[in-house]
Amino acid sequence: MTDVTCPYCGFEQEINHDDGYGYDESEDYEQECGDCEKTFNYTTGIIFSYQVTCQDKDHDMVPSGDKWPGMYECKKCDFCERRD
Repeated sequence: MTDVTCPYCGFEQEINHDDGYGYDESEDYEQECGDCEKTFNYTTGIIFSYQVTCQDKDHDMVPSGDKWPGMYECKKCDFCERRD
């Protein structure tokens, strides 16, 4: 998986986070491109995403219909599963 694209040559690469480097959102960081060897700057933004589901015994499962044949989804949360 690539994290960024070099702004100079377009080479896709991963950010080097050795020893936690590059994770602080309040700082600017530098990394050398693995292809053209030019140094570029980057900043970090962390996004939290949550998926909320019922406890297993509390799901109210219904067929998803034509949307996903064979799939069932809970009417109360984002849980879904395939049933044969």
